[in-house]
Amino acid sequence: MRTCVRVLTWLGLGGFALCTLTAATQVTYLTPQDLAQHSQAVVRGKVISVDSYWNDNHTKIFTRTRIHVDETYKGNPQPVIDVIQLGGVVGNVKVTVHGSTRWEVGEEVLLFAEPYKAGDFQVAGFSQGKFGIIRDPKTGQAYVRVPVADETTLLGASPGRQHAPVSRQKMVPVDEFVERALGRR
Repeated sequence: MRTCVRVLTWLGLGGFALCTLTAATQVTYLTPQDLAQHSQAVVRGKVISVDSYWNDNHTKIFTRTRIHVDETYKGNPQPVIDVIQLGGVVGNVKVTVHGSTRWEVGEEVLLFAEPYKAGDFQVAGFSQGKFGIIRDPKTGQAYVRVPVADETTLLGASPGRQHAPVSRQKMVPVDEFVERALGRR
């Protein structure tokens, strides 16, 4: 009887540990075309500030990222837009949302943005709608890094979209990437 209780206890603890270890953020993969379709604004700009704060009830921490818009591809955003996301650091308290977008002041980004509330935006597709821009040092040409599909299988993806671009990347000119995403090419 004791052996049976021990085995059941270990099985229960093992199941609990397995459930705890496998907890993760799950996001549906969106193609650039999906991102463009769901976005109210598609812009290129530079991050001018990143600030975290408590909500009014002091129960959640959010991060507000201000972006100076240099070029608008879709929508009519203001010259400076605010992007809000859950998580951040205030004082000695840090809230981490795995898979969320990281921001650095001065970085240039291509952003697919959805409305959040009261004129603020959020990144479309959780973090998928933010692309860092890399400039060719000789020409100044702007590029985005685009993942190249490999054999990673997407769970729950529609037929024909069961492989995720995850391991390799290629450089694509920003204008070309945006034109394809918006269906103009």
